[in-house]
Amino acid sequence: MLLAALIVQAALGQTVATCRLPDDPQRREWRLERRDAGASTPEWRAVFRGRMLDKPAVELRLPGATPVIAPGEVRLSYATANGGRSIEWRAVNGPSTLDLHVSHGLEVNVEADLDPAVDHINTEGPLAVVCTVSGSARSSSQSAELVVGAGAAWSVKLFQSAANRRYAVQTVSWGRELTRAVGPGIFRGRFAWAAEATPIFAQTSPGGVYGFGVAPVVWRWNFEPRPRWSAFGELSMGGLWTSDAIPEDTSRANFTAHWGGGVRLFESAGRSLMLGYRFQHISNGNNLGSNPGVNSHVVLAGWSRRAGG
Repeated sequence: MLLAALIVQAALGQTVATCRLPDDPQRREWRLERRDAGASTPEWRAVFRGRMLDKPAVELRLPGATPVIAPGEVRLSYATANGGRSIEWRAVNGPSTLDLHVSHGLEVNVEADLDPAVDHINTEGPLAVVCTVSGSARSSSQSAELVVGAGAAWSVKLFQSAANRRYAVQTVSWGRELTRAVGPGIFRGRFAWAAEATPIFAQTSPGGVYGFGVAPVVWRWNFEPRPRWSAFGELSMGGLWTSDAIPEDTSRANFTAHWGGGVRLFESAGRSLMLGYRFQHISNGNNLGSNPGVNSHVVLAGWSRRAGG
């Protein structure tokens, strides 16, 4: 039974990368598959699926292809002498690029039984796609992220909170995704736990107050990425220590919490510009008779570096 299973697996091939277009009404999907996995010179194929086909899939053989495969990444640069087939494919877990061209009219002279439907596989130039690299699901679900940011805040009057305050912050956070993608539709994403430090807290109005903070609990929901951007939402709990009481006549040590979110604008694989918003609460947690606290809008910009996914 085991031998039979291995034979079937070899015959069906091994998918090393799967790429899709988000929100694509045609549900197009490109796969890079390896056939004869046990052979010294395996055969590679591009497999395409989509609603426009009258069959489950169409395949394009890639004789002599030599993709470069690394943990979490697949690269393929391929072209035939007559120009009938060419591929520039860079697949990572997340935003990737695919440029695939095939001409049935040219290639049918070389491969007589080539399916005419193979023309549907064309991307018509470089295409921004979202990919999954097989064999790296573990690292994908456990990708880590370093975020360095800075921002400005202004407080608002809410219940007992003190208004008319301005301050700046500089933040550094590190987190790791703990789950694979779960959830329905637009809410699908991965749960991450992060810790954040605020090396610089500087109140400029009223009066100069300086301090630092730590938030060991940052719960972050990373929504499924798009080709050029991704979104996240988060909740946080921590503490803040300042040179003078915030607000006045309260405490120099305060609890902090925030909720918010933002977007990552991808610059390259694993690197992105981060823009975020959070509503932040600072208070002494009713440890004193007076607990006015500070509630603020905070706008942040920064840089994100993701690894392992």
